[in-house]
Formats: sequence, structure tokens, C-alpha cells
Amino acid sequence: MSRPSAEQAARRLVVLKYVIVYALTAPPRDRLAKLLENWSVEDQEKFAADGEARRDQFWRPLQRMGLWEDVSPTERELARSTIVTMTSGQQVNATWRIESAVVLMWALGVIRHLPPYDIPASHDLLKEIPSNDDARRFVSSACLREESEIDRARSDAEWWHWRSRTRQLVEEGREFPADERTRAAGFSTYDDVVRFTAKKLAKEGRMVPIAEDFPARGKAYRELSAEEWAEVRSITIERHFALNWLSGYAPYNRWDETPTDT
Repeated sequence: MSRPSAEQAARRLVVLKYVIVYALTAPPRDRLAKLLENWSVEDQEKFAADGEARRDQFWRPLQRMGLWEDVSPTERELARSTIVTMTSGQQVNATWRIESAVVLMWALGVIRHLPPYDIPASHDLLKEIPSNDDARRFVSSACLREESEIDRARSDAEWWHWRSRTRQLVEEGREFPADERTRAAGFSTYDDVVRFTAKKLAKEGRMVPIAEDFPARGKAYRELSAEEWAEVRSITIERHFALNWLSGYAPYNRWDETPTDT
């Protein structure tokens, strides 16, 4: 298992900035569709042509900085899209990459602390990631935190992802695989396992549980509304993804192939 270098992590962070900003600068797909409905064919064609020109101009700095080779296949598909052809899925997925970016920012010392797992990272943080000539200097002088610190953060992310998947099993009505051994250990439901795990992590100093559960939005994770859970789950997946990549879990450090098993 070979971890990405500090330079590779810095290059990836700069690429992520461009990916996220590109998605953020495009209007929501439903709003754009309604807007185009009232335009003439000629105006729509002109808007599409302008979108292609803006696309080419937007991605040119990455090519000039020699970072285009760091753009993943999935990201290149986004980069080929325009303000008109970008899909809703592409826009949503790229926008959520802010949570991966904030992990790399933390690992590279751009920010001091990772935000809690129940608080979305602000897109304003993108301003802290250098561009153009400053990006070149940033990449060449990059330094990562100690591997042990990154590994602990990765372990925390995995636990949060595990909690999300445990709740998913409950939401889907999956039966707990209880047998004589699990019952003897005191586990008859998924919630029994959650309570045990929360207490274990508390003893390790990893969290302060609420009602013997992971703390989220000032309450027990099990009490999150469907909407709150969806947001916390998205935060968790992105951060777990980035931390696994930093820890060398992706084959040959290929970003798109990073696993997030729990």
C-alpha cells in the first residue's frame, strides 16, 4: 500500500478546487431548464456556444500549470460538460467534493482542524486553496501531517460511515443477524451494537456520545430526521473517501477508484 506524496495531495487539492467551483458556477439544472424554455432557438444556441467558450477558458489554467494529468476520468467528464450539458448528478457530486477538499486542506495544514461530521464544510474555504502561480509554490512546498494523525482521522471517518450504514440497515427494515453468540454478548438489535460502539469510542476519547449514540446536530444520531441524516451521511462518505485515498487505499492512488468499505 503506497500513500500519495505531499506533492500529489497538493496537486489533487488544486484540481478539486477547480472541480467544485466549476459545478458551483453553473445554475441548478431545474432553474436553467425553466430559463431556457422562454428563449428562442437562436438565443439557446448562442448560450450553448458561450458555455463551450467559458468551459475552455475555465480549465485552461490547470493545463498551463501542468495539473491536467491529475484530473481523474470522472472529473474529465465533468470538464467536457458545459453550463448547458452538465447533468444534475455531475453538479451534485462535484459540489459535495468540498468535504473531500476540506480533508486534504487539513492534511496539508491549510486549516488546523477538521469540521465536525454533522457540520457541512463552507465553500468559502475554497478561497484558502491557492491558484495560478501561488498554486505552483503551494505544490512544490507541500507537507503532509504525520501518518499516525491521518490514520486516526481515517479511523474516525470509518466509524462515522459505519454508523451511517447501520442506520441504513434499520431504515431498510433489515433483520439483525442475532445468534447465540451475539445474544450472549448482549447484542440483539442494531441499536445494541451502536450503544456498545459509542461507549467504546468514548473510552478512547474519540467522541462524547449522546444517549449512547454518535452525537449529531445536538442529539443522538438515531434521532436525526431523514433530511439531516442524508446530509450527515454525504459529509461522512466524502471525508472517508478522501482519508482512504490519503492512506493509500486507492489502487495506484487512482482517485476515482478509492474504496469506502466499513
